[in-house]
Amino acid sequence: MTLKERTQKVIDDYGIKKSFIAKKLGISNSLFSLFINGKQPLQKAEILKLEDLISIYKH
Repeated sequence: MTLKERTQKVIDDYGIKKSFIAKKLGISNSLFSLFINGKQPLQKAEILKLEDLISIYKH
């Protein structure tokens, strides 16, 4: 499962707002939306922050 898919699963399963995740990553809502829609990759530092954030919500 890709990082995008795992992130979307956490959003769906836990009802976390995309704007909350974007704020935690220090990026704009629009950039995060581009990532979720598969149109823009994240930078390495943002990927690491996102990995840490979604690891909190593992089943």
